[in-house]
Amino acid sequence: MILRNPAGEGRSSAEVKALLQRIPILTYHKVALRREMGINVISPNRFYQHVSFLHEEGFRSVTFWDLLNEPELPPKAVILTFDDAYESIYQHAFPILQEFGFRGVVFVIAGFVGCWNHWDINLGGIHFRHMSEEQLQEIERAGWEIGAHGATHRALTMLSGTQLEQEIRDSRCVLERISSKPLVSIAYPFGMHNLRVRRVAGGAAFRFGCKSIRGTNSTADLLQLRRIPVYQFDGIPALQRKVNCAGISPYEKIKLSLLSAPAVLTPFYQTLFKRQLLLEK
Repeated sequence: MILRNPAGEGRSSAEVKALLQRIPILTYHKVALRREMGINVISPNRFYQHVSFLHEEGFRSVTFWDLLNEPELPPKAVILTFDDAYESIYQHAFPILQEFGFRGVVFVIAGFVGCWNHWDINLGGIHFRHMSEEQLQEIERAGWEIGAHGATHRALTMLSGTQLEQEIRDSRCVLERISSKPLVSIAYPFGMHNLRVRRVAGGAAFRFGCKSIRGTNSTADLLQLRRIPVYQFDGIPALQRKVNCAGISPYEKIKLSLLSAPAVLTPFYQTLFKRQLLLEK
């Protein structure tokens, strides 16, 4: 059955929360041929297999904007999110999703649009470029949603009150000059958030806040939505478990949390070696 929104009115928070109880939210980072020391780079071939499987299983993609505004939603929905807005997403993931009629949500680091990822540790000296303004606008015209991912990809929980306000405010200001729609979603860098961060995000008019797999899974608060990471070694059986909202075992949750744990080391690296990221000198 198609889920209808009577008269095309915007859904309430309660209605959206009910929908999200059965909609898996997946997280990808890079879809590229290049390799790096890490587990977040998915090959285009593997990504094609993932999308083909989702399509064959009857899944259709939606965005956070759709949850609020789209009068009709597919009966079997999935939200595909892409952190950091790497150019490889435009080059490889975008055409694959287009082939299957899928769309995604791309979380953009506002201060690095069109730039190399110098904010990251870059083990082995391997750098990746982020999408340009023109590329972001092209995928948005194809139905993608642009979301915020901070201005400089710093851990929001480690910032002072003034820095936190500026980091979130600047990300919204920059991205709303690129996007044709008001931003409704933010993904917290490294998945790190707390009550203070969520209050600032909500005060900046973000309706959805995305974290990582770590922590409790509850749709009671739309500003702390848990997402399921997808890694380079995930085949179809693993993906099948991940899109089954009730099928992820406690063991699997612990494993995914441990695999995502090294990401929290980057903020300490930034503090020591990336002083240019500081907004206040």
